[in-house]
This record gives sequence, structure tokens and C-alpha cells, in this order.
Amino acid sequence: MKKVVKRKWSSKTFSKLFLIFFVGCIAGWIYEEIFYYVAEGIIVNRGFLYGPYLPVYGLGALLIYLLLNRFKKQPLLVFLLSFVITGVVEYLTGLWMWEVYHKRWWDYTGLFLNIDGYVCFRSLFTFAIAALALIYVFVPLIDKLINKMGKKASFALSLTIGIIMIIDLILTLLFRY
Repeated sequence: MKKVVKRKWSSKTFSKLFLIFFVGCIAGWIYEEIFYYVAEGIIVNRGFLYGPYLPVYGLGALLIYLLLNRFKKQPLLVFLLSFVITGVVEYLTGLWMWEVYHKRWWDYTGLFLNIDGYVCFRSLFTFAIAALALIYVFVPLIDKLINKMGKKASFALSLTIGIIMIIDLILTLLFRY
């Protein structure tokens, strides 16, 4: 009979997962700002929230890490699976935001291999490259940061950032939409 091993959720685990989420949020916001500045020549906070972060990218980063980190010895598989995972996340997020707010935050209509304007080849290819950067660059950096800071400090950092994001979400829902 197999012994079931229960995973212990420590403050270190929470910090790591939250910081992966937060790095994804920030990286996504930076990507969007640069992309639209180059494409349209303007800088506009394209995010749902007030702050410089996009939670959909954080969710994608977290899913990529949780689902694909076990395949890190197979970069091609990480790339291909992240293509699919990010596509599902982006499509469902776009559809949900349309259903709830009747607004499109992005529209890929007319771009190569788009599906209902919510996803396209270019975005998924970019996200798959970003997934490789997450698994092979950012997660090891986050591990080093947490080890250097220690459990308590990294937990405090994560908690503080989380509280700021929750306050931002509340203010956004109260005053922006």
C-alpha cells in the first residue's frame, strides 16, 4: 500500500507562490505597457486595477509554475504546455470580463489564429517564451531571495504586497467600475 505524503504549507511555500504570482503581475503590466507604447505610441495603464500589476498574468505565472515546474528538465514540453495553459487562461479571462463588465480589455480580432479575439498565436507564443523565463530564471531568483531574506521577512513582504493589492481591488471595485 502506498503511503500518502501530505504537503506542508509553510510560510516559505506561501511566500514563494505569492511572489511568483506578484512577479507575473508586474511582468505582465510591464509587457503590456511596452507593447502598447510601441504599437500605439501611448502609455496607458491597461490594467483592471490602479496599481502597476495585472493579476491575470500572475494567475498564469502561478498556474505555469504549479503545473509545469515538474517538467523543467524538458523545456520544449514546458513551452508547448504553457502555450495551451496561457491560452485557456487568457480566453476564459477575456470572456468572463466581457460577460461581467461588457468591456474588452484586449481584442486580437484580425490577428493570426485568433479565437473570438480573445487569444491569438502572437500572444500565446509570447506567453510561452515568458513561461520559460519564469521556470528557468525567475523562480530560481525568487528561491534565492526567500533564502536570503529568511522565512519571516519574505512572509512579511508577501503579506504586505498582498494587503496593498487587496486594498487596490476594493478601491477599484468601489470607485472605478
